[in-house]
Amino acid sequence: MVSFFFFPRTIAVIGATSNPKKFGNAVTINILRNKYLQSELFLVSHKSQEIMGLKSYKSILEIPEDIDIAIILVPARVIDQIIDQCIEKKVKGIIIITAGFGEINEEGKKKEYKINAKCKKAGIRIMGPNCVGIQNLDIGLNASFIQAAPPGYISMISQSGSFGCASFYAMEREYIGCSKFANIGNNIDVSFNDILEFFYSDQNTQIISIYMETLENGREFLNYIKKIVFEKPIVVLKGGKTSLGMKAASSHTGSLATNYKMLKTSLKQAGAVLCENSNDFITALKTFSYFPIPKGERIGVLTNSGGSSVLFSDKAEEFNLKLTEFSEEFKESISPYLIPLVKKVNPLDMIGGADEITYYNITKIMLEDPNIDIVVACVVIPPFLEMKSDEHYRGIIRAWNDTEREKPLIPLMMFAEEFKVLRELSRREKTTIFFSPHDAAFAIKLLCDRMKLINGLERF
Repeated sequence: MVSFFFFPRTIAVIGATSNPKKFGNAVTINILRNKYLQSELFLVSHKSQEIMGLKSYKSILEIPEDIDIAIILVPARVIDQIIDQCIEKKVKGIIIITAGFGEINEEGKKKEYKINAKCKKAGIRIMGPNCVGIQNLDIGLNASFIQAAPPGYISMISQSGSFGCASFYAMEREYIGCSKFANIGNNIDVSFNDILEFFYSDQNTQIISIYMETLENGREFLNYIKKIVFEKPIVVLKGGKTSLGMKAASSHTGSLATNYKMLKTSLKQAGAVLCENSNDFITALKTFSYFPIPKGERIGVLTNSGGSSVLFSDKAEEFNLKLTEFSEEFKESISPYLIPLVKKVNPLDMIGGADEITYYNITKIMLEDPNIDIVVACVVIPPFLEMKSDEHYRGIIRAWNDTEREKPLIPLMMFAEEFKVLRELSRREKTTIFFSPHDAAFAIKLLCDRMKLINGLERF
């Protein structure tokens, strides 16, 4: 188990510096940013005696305490000596942030092998090299040189540190966040499988996300997926699907990219979600973060715009989703809230004059109807009749709250990304918005697939 990386009692940063243009400075600042962090930090620098008010040691061997994890940022050409000192110090784990190994050339791969062999013999685990570090947002630990992720319940394993960095921007925007983050880089030792095993046992990890370029021990990896996926959704994004992407992946981590078609089939059979692009990846994370699993597949759609519901219906058919037929009881119950021109069919086009009260009443009736499992509320924000830009969304969310959020309610606010008042309301209400028919339909597909997996209705 590699849990000690995420809950270290002591940390040594080897290659610490007061120079703000160096990574050793960024890692040190990020760890020190949390004044209440219980992990004790020790700095190692061959130049400075004091950095940011902390005593600096010339060598890890001078530190009087036992060290759980050593974070190495010295140049690759001098790393052998540092590794030997870590072995002598009997550290538990090493995070090698330094690049310039197997991703560069064969000589770099030989150096990786030598380092791993030494540490394996000493019983020391290695994360990296060529990585940004790790984070445990539950305890406020950012042992990396990138920004801290927003806190939440998603845990991420990434082969690319920069992809993790970019994902955190998207998470911030969507009001979702991380529990744990690990960038395994060239993964000469600690692998996807090691961290999956830890995430499986970690109570604060509710959703597992993976950015992958290469994969070793694929059979063991798939066995872990099959074991975990019934309890925690696993969302995967694969880089290196094409010949050009595979070539780029090889130069990035120094390994040959995994065959995408084989991986796609295997992951589907194992029950994981394999996303075709980065947008779907974020959509999957926010879907599993906010919505309950439906009890069935029957979808009810309401809208003030025929065009948005038509586009959603196209996507629904593409994803093999099922729009329900409205019962006579349902049609009768919605009649008092609609003008006579409205046809009582699914999708229900309430016409452009539908306001907050209309959306509230119809959404609530749909959520209460026993023949509807999932509700999609489409809105094109009207620039007329003095309507407020957030009033329809207010009605939708109020109806969801009044029915205790028992069913998934998918708000589709067509192309309304720039309406800040919507995002602020979404943040306050602790929910989310979809801005395109594809994203809304994809979210429902994910929920329905998970419902089938959990209930044993479909073998993946």
